[in-house]
Amino acid sequence: MDVGLVLLDTGRRVLAINPAAARMLGNRAGGPPDGLVGASLHDLHPPSHRAKVELLLAAANDPAAPASACSMMVALPDRVLVLKASALTPGDGAPVDGALVNGVPVTALVLMETTRLTNAAPPPTAVPVEPLVKLPVEKGQGLVLLDPADAVYLQADGHYTKVHTAEGSFLCTLPLSELEARLDPRGFVRTHRGYIVNLRHARAVERRDGRAVFIMAAPGAPRVPVSRARAEALKKRLAL
Repeated sequence: MDVGLVLLDTGRRVLAINPAAARMLGNRAGGPPDGLVGASLHDLHPPSHRAKVELLLAAANDPAAPASACSMMVALPDRVLVLKASALTPGDGAPVDGALVNGVPVTALVLMETTRLTNAAPPPTAVPVEPLVKLPVEKGQGLVLLDPADAVYLQADGHYTKVHTAEGSFLCTLPLSELEARLDPRGFVRTHRGYIVNLRHARAVERRDGRAVFIMAAPGAPRVPVSRARAEALKKRLAL
């Protein structure tokens, strides 16, 4: 089976990630998702989830903790991830905060997909991408399913995404890279490494300090940046 591996230092920052974990966490090409390596694990989760993550990591460093305390299941719209945290020990087996990698104590997060257990993992191009009919976002203590057409633009927020609508902003636990792959490309377009725009809500394009920005049809007329690398493709798309 395909096994993802993420290494953390004692400050809960991501030291390294293997290609399998990168794919599971949203990058279909197998490279590290944008902004993940070097990021704090707490910053990649909404405040309501951080206490659970801290309990998981604390149990991983407690030799007496049961296996269940070091594990959790993460339900995503198209699959379920099983996550296991484990503190690595140096060669002498001493129970310190973890084995040293370049002098830094390390904790390992192991990830597996329960819906794709096969003897050989398919290549990234063979992984089917299911279109999103609804956008799952958090509201209070529950989950709300938004119509994608209501999203004005989407903004990367660590490993999660903020979905901006005319009624306000909501947190989606899917990364921006996965949303780009699963939203209708006829309406949703990546303008920047941190932004996706719903062209149906785009009111105008203007230049600021030599760079283009979309002005969106929403309260406050929010402006969404366009990176230089994507500007030419967007010009052709909009016949500018």
